[in-house]
Amino acid sequence: MVLSFGEVLMDCFPDQNVIGGAPFNVAVHLKRLGEDAGIITKIGEDVLGSEIQQILQQEDLIDQLQVDENYQTGRVDVTLKNGQPSYLIHEGCGWEYISMKKTTAPDYFVFGSLALYFKNNKESFKNYRNHFEKTTFVCDLNLREPFYNFQTIDLCLSSADVLKINDEELNYLSKVFKVDDVIVWLRNEYGINKVLLTEGSKGAILYWEGKIVSCPVEKVENIKDTVGAGDSFTSMFLYGVIKKLPLNLAMQRAGEFAGLICQTKGAVPDDLSIYEKFKI
Repeated sequence: MVLSFGEVLMDCFPDQNVIGGAPFNVAVHLKRLGEDAGIITKIGEDVLGSEIQQILQQEDLIDQLQVDENYQTGRVDVTLKNGQPSYLIHEGCGWEYISMKKTTAPDYFVFGSLALYFKNNKESFKNYRNHFEKTTFVCDLNLREPFYNFQTIDLCLSSADVLKINDEELNYLSKVFKVDDVIVWLRNEYGINKVLLTEGSKGAILYWEGKIVSCPVEKVENIKDTVGAGDSFTSMFLYGVIKKLPLNLAMQRAGEFAGLICQTKGAVPDDLSIYEKFKI
């Protein structure tokens, strides 16, 4: 079982609303691939919250949804320029105030920096981390200005068994922490020896317990947008790990799946047939 922790919200494009948030994207991809998956999040008692609740039920995700009338449901205004998204995240929403609820310990617990920026979520997350002693914690760093600081990043890195970062985040860590080799620094400073580095159109590199696996990416035609591309890569790679695939094959499949997601609008496709060729 996989549980995602953090933001589930509405991505409001100029022409439509689409449910989003990295935790949702990862969980729904894995669920559609046949894995038990769920989301730990909080929404409000409002129109957007009702839409999200209905979608989570339709996707048959494990019910860890918290509803609170005191907060609005999360919302992000998304604008696209040449297919590249920019985000305006509305603050003071339910997902900033997630509580800990008792649940069966998952095999994998996926989290990122955005939700952990907020004090209440930090405490809830720490409780989950202490409670799930045998769970593998997977961090997709996913830095979003201005919602991170040293404490947020330190909590993410110190809690991660597996870390996924992109090339921009790698450069940021190198600059802020004044280190030349971030991969070595992560291993020495935080004990992280499983790092998935995505580099956009250049592909991805996996640093896994001393092994290095490169994954070049085939050129993707007809790109609609890159919203959720990193989440789709993370999801499919984690699926490969769950299914005990060779690392190079898990990476190859993750790259192929991310390319397909870039050919659809938004982070999660309406066409479920996309998943069939990847199911094991």
